Order: sequence, then structure tokens, then C-alpha cells
Amino acid sequence: MGKVSNAFIDFACEYSNYNKLPERVIQGAKKVLLDGIGDALGGISSDKGKIGVSMARAMGGVPQSTLIGIGGKYSAPVAAFANAEMLNGLDLDPVPHIPPIVVPALLAVAEAQGASGKELLAALSVGQEVARRLSRVLLSIMTVSVMKCGKTPDIFGNSNEHIIGAAVGNGILMGLDREQMAHAIAISAYFCSLPVCRDWESTMPKSMIKYVPVSWMAQGSVQAAQLAKFGYTGNKETLDTDLGFPAIYCREEGVWDPDKVIERLGEEWFSTAYSFKPYPCCRYLHSVLDCFYKLLGKYRFAPHEIESVDCYTSAFVAHPDQYAVENQIDAQFSGPYCIALAAMNYKPGPAWQDTQALTDPAIHDFMHRVKMHVAPEYAEHKKKDQRSWYGRVEVHARSQVFTEETLYSKGTNMEGWELSDEEFYDRFRTCASVILPKYKIERAIEIIEHIEDYPSLDKLMENITL
Repeated sequence: MGKVSNAFIDFACEYSNYNKLPERVIQGAKKVLLDGIGDALGGISSDKGKIGVSMARAMGGVPQSTLIGIGGKYSAPVAAFANAEMLNGLDLDPVPHIPPIVVPALLAVAEAQGASGKELLAALSVGQEVARRLSRVLLSIMTVSVMKCGKTPDIFGNSNEHIIGAAVGNGILMGLDREQMAHAIAISAYFCSLPVCRDWESTMPKSMIKYVPVSWMAQGSVQAAQLAKFGYTGNKETLDTDLGFPAIYCREEGVWDPDKVIERLGEEWFSTAYSFKPYPCCRYLHSVLDCFYKLLGKYRFAPHEIESVDCYTSAFVAHPDQYAVENQIDAQFSGPYCIALAAMNYKPGPAWQDTQALTDPAIHDFMHRVKMHVAPEYAEHKKKDQRSWYGRVEVHARSQVFTEETLYSKGTNMEGWELSDEEFYDRFRTCASVILPKYKIERAIEIIEHIEDYPSLDKLMENITL
């Protein structure tokens, strides 16, 4: 067995014990759980979420695991599939995009296995960390290319590798031994989808499969662990061989660094450093939205007063025509559309992507007053601090130019920029109100905040479904 897989298994064996987890890791896992379930509840209103539910009903299976919001029990892989589509439906999930793959898979398996809240938190903490260890190396290919060439690489994946972390978390919940866990990792690596993010970025209108098929990654991670438990085998060396997973998935010399993947594993936890989203759109657009909202708050512009808006931030290639918004996915990656929503006082959340917003003539008119530009300062600030996301907005109104800039986006994991607990709760309420009554929403928040006290997930499922 290779050193990367072996290190992951050692890590899983030690920290599958809830009592060994650092308190900040436990709190981080609960925050991800709250955020993810809220995103899924809001995502029920998305086309992706609706199709995910339809697929679950078509696939069925042994009744083991619950569909978030909708209710009804399906096989664990099927529930993972549908809940992942819901969770990713609005593009509210944080960066890096670990939760849409890991959270639905582990929730489904934990329920199917009759796991306790503590067991879920332990598996979620380990699974996220394994996923983050892989992505902090593999996703660097995107950042380096954008900084160097102003575009993403021709061949790269965005979060596909998180299937491996999900498989490890599932393996913990299923009680896999070392040998079985090694095969679960190997099988999930072979299940990993193609690194075709650039192909998706370059096409219009935007497709629902997005930068990674989260539903298949979640479902595949469950089945990888199940297969390993049944005795199915994979190539246990695939994370360490010259022709294995890294060679195929990351075709850029010098990016894959196995030593960096596993350095200080168990001592330093990278999975607590998410950038959470206040807006349901690509993180590339958040800094200019922050600036625009600050200007709206200061000067109370009426939409008709605004002549034009110039937005300056990173180069952005995920939406070739920022003014073409035909569907919900287009909307998630269009800066002009999102700025127009803010100007027209649409509340961030499901309302940004419903039929009313997508067909509102006032939104489409305002979009053409907005221009997106590459900020020369962006690269300089990024080199100094990878967490930075420079943005500047200039609003032309009242015969003046009003300017606001920021080095960081709201929701960044650093003091002064994180979302407060109350902001998390309010966002959860906004999303959950799509389908749940108020009393269940408040009860769900309380249960998630104290999930370690629950011997099973029954009460949680009862309060996050109709």
C-alpha cells in the first residue's frame, strides 16, 4: 500500500474516535452540517434539486436514508445522489466545494447504519480533512494558471477528488477494517469523474452538471465503501503510482505533491478553513457584490439613479457571455445578473434563481448597465495572501462616481470576515422556509447545534423534512 493511502487510513483509524477530535474541528463540522442542510433545503427549489428528487424516486432501493426536505426513504447511494443535487442546486455551498459531495454521502450512510451524532461528526471531520488534503494540492493548478495566464488550465478538475474523502468517511461509518478501507479509497479514485471543468466553463448555456457531477461523486463514494465491505478490490497503490490517479487526474507537472498532501496530518486541520457564501453564486463574484451592497447601504441608490456599474476583480472564464442568462446555472455565474438582483432588492437565497427573477425585465435591463473588468491589483494582493480576493466597484449615479473596494470577501475564514452565528442561522432560515414550517426550522437548528447528544439521526431527519 502506498504512503498516501496508508497515511489516510492511519488518520481515519485514530480520529474515528470522537473523543480525540479537537473542539474547533467538532464545531467546524457542525457548522458545515448546518450550512449543508440549509443549502439542500433551499436547493429543493432548484431545477437540479427537483431532478435529483425525480431520479431518487425512479431508482428507489431498500428504504435506508431520507431525502432532505421532501422525506421518504431510499437506498443510501440514492439518497446521497439526490441530496447532493439539492445541496449544490443554488451554488450556495462553500469553497472548496467539499460539502456537496461529502455531507450528503455521510448523512445517508450514517442514517442507514444507525449512527449516533458523535459518530457522524467524527466521520464528517475525517472525510472532509482527507478531501481537503487532496484539493489543497490539486486545486492549486487552477489558481496558478489564472494568476499566470488569466485563464484556467485546459484540463483540470474542480472538487472531483473529494469523492475519496467521502469514501473514507463512509468507510468509518460502515466499520471497514484497514484492508477494506484501502480498497474503498482505491475504488473511489477509479470512480472519480473526468477533469473536464474547462470544457464546462467554455460552453453556453451553462449545463446543470457544472464543474463536477456532485450527485455521482456522492453516490459513488457510498458504493465504493459498500463494495469494499463486500470484498470488492481496487488498486491500493493508485494514489502513489506513476500511472495512477494523480497522473491521470492532474496532467500538469509539479502540481501533485504526496508529501504536501499528508504533511502534519492529524496535527493541522485544513478542513476548518472554508469560505462560506452569503450569496448563491460563484465565489469569484462575491467581493464585488460585497462592495456594491456597501454602496447601496451608504447611499440608498434607487435603481433608476444608477447609470452604470463597473466591477473590478479576478479574471473570470466560467461564464463566456456574462449577459446571457437563460437558466439557473447561468445566473450563478453572471456578475451583471447578480449585481442587478442586489440593485432590485432581491433577497440572497432561492429568490435569486426563481422564475420571477430569471424573467424579470427590470433585471435584464439593469444587467446591461454593469461591466466586469480584470483588476490589475488582484494578482498582487493574491501573491501576498492567498485568502485575498480583491474587488472594487464604481457606481456612476447622481452625476458622481461612488467607489468601494475590499481585499477580502465576506465569509472568508479569517478574523473580521467570517459569517457570524446569527448570519448562519438567518441564511438557514431563508433557505429552509422554501419547504419547512418555522417550528421545524428552529428545532432543526437546535438539533444540529447539539447533534453530539443524539444517539441516532432520527430526530434530525424528522425536523428537516415535511
